Amino acid sequence: MNSRNIVLTPLLFVLFFGTSVNTFAQGHTLRGKVRNATGGNIPNATVILERNGAMVNQTVTNNEGDFLFWGLTDTSYEVSVNLADYNPVRETVLFVRSVGPGDPGESRTVEITLTRKQGLRPPRAGLNFVQDIPKAARDAFDSGLRFAREKRRQEAIAAFENAIRIFPDYFDARLVLANELAAEGRFGDAIIHLEKARSIYERDDRVFDLFARILMEQGKYAVAARVYGEAARLNPAEPQYPLSQGTALIEQASLIDPSKSQAAADERKYALDEAEKALKQAQQKGPAKAADVHRQLARLYERKGDRARAAFELEQYLKTNPGDPNAVAIRQAIKKLRASPTQP
Repeated sequence: MNSRNIVLTPLLFVLFFGTSVNTFAQGHTLRGKVRNATGGNIPNATVILERNGAMVNQTVTNNEGDFLFWGLTDTSYEVSVNLADYNPVRETVLFVRSVGPGDPGESRTVEITLTRKQGLRPPRAGLNFVQDIPKAARDAFDSGLRFAREKRRQEAIAAFENAIRIFPDYFDARLVLANELAAEGRFGDAIIHLEKARSIYERDDRVFDLFARILMEQGKYAVAARVYGEAARLNPAEPQYPLSQGTALIEQASLIDPSKSQAAADERKYALDEAEKALKQAQQKGPAKAADVHRQLARLYERKGDRARAAFELEQYLKTNPGDPNAVAIRQAIKKLRASPTQP
């Protein structure tokens, strides 16, 4: 199975189908699961089923990251997942034979791994940290950058490690090496270099941004939200940080079962309220992230039970991002939300 790196955040709650597959025993059955790079399940991810480039069906993953298609009759299909903040993934699924609509078919299972888009942000305007780098260390660092551009990650990692051996306090080498290690899923090693980079120079918001992205991959959403807050303090003009902070808080709230206790309900409400504040801050910083803010606000209001506002934010999202490949599913979600605008 081929899987590529993906960023996001899951679209939201669109189109749940609760019917059991046992009711539809005829035709081929395709089951699947969508996970992130650390194995965590990704709920509410839109999954599209295609044949010969044309969409056949679509659904969304449940809370466990599972999805299901049934009643399939042909031998070849493609399953794709394309979420914001993640690289798109496409998988081919093959069946041995074609079947009629009333014939029993075969069963296939596919697992899709989504990983967040990697890449360091450029340094912000006015950031000025100069080091006197030995030539040998700089040459090794430049080689690492060249290898990274050529997608030769192992050679890039070795070159950056060599630069650090020559000059242990090399801030840029530590930061870029951490990014390459994170892309490999070596999060513990990446965090070691980020902590060292922070001790060398603590005013670069990119250190906190990358650390928070790693925490998101690990499912440590509450801590990630605090780290994004620190990145926003260092670079208050950047809308991505409050947007990411709000997203992390929504994910944290999604893990809390408010029915367990009043304390749990209060904790969930606090996380959602803080998420709303962060997203509104991102919205005030300009139109650059407008579509993403609307999408996250829709998720937030759906979780708060305010389906009318969730529908409104989805409508605003489509206005700012009309080319979304999941536009059909989003419009159907809006229709469902409008049909039941309140939720206990």
